[in-house]
Amino acid sequence: MRKLFAAVLGCAVIATASLVSAAPKDEPKIIVPYVPTHHKVVEAMLKLAAVKEGETVYDLGCGDGRIVIAAVKDFKAKKGLGIDFNPERLKDCTASVAAAKLTADQEKSLTFKQGDVLKMTPEEFKDVDVVTLYLLPSVNRELKPVLLKGLKPGARIVSHDFDMGDWKEDKKIEVDADRTHTVYLWTIPAAK
Repeated sequence: MRKLFAAVLGCAVIATASLVSAAPKDEPKIIVPYVPTHHKVVEAMLKLAAVKEGETVYDLGCGDGRIVIAAVKDFKAKKGLGIDFNPERLKDCTASVAAAKLTADQEKSLTFKQGDVLKMTPEEFKDVDVVTLYLLPSVNRELKPVLLKGLKPGARIVSHDFDMGDWKEDKKIEVDADRTHTVYLWTIPAAK
């Protein structure tokens, strides 16, 4: 049985590697499946990050845009940016903005763009107060050095369900919604 499992796992790894290497150059090397974040979890993430009025919130892998929309609408963030590699998700963002019944100023505060979060540079995060993630553990680990270098001291990162490897979170909570979700918080330390 172990040999059969090992063989199946080996084939899956080879198939995944083939998909990654065969992906067109404009597609990200790691594709994260779209799973919408439950609205209770969205609220818990933004509360744990202590989003304040006037702050800037980025959601990497934004899906339908619900996190940055909530940040702007409910937490009074000054600016919300959602980034997703899939153009279909950006259509979902447009629909979500229309359904959210935002003020004109709130709508102007939101931006959604297509892009590969793993190609972002530290400079793109210099004015960001909060980064939200619902990606994969491997993606979080790849983003970690970019976020540590780019975000200012005191900026916060919240991740739904997945940690950052050996970077110990400052706080971790569980949220009961459709299932039990884990939300992690890290704060960028002061420069040494």
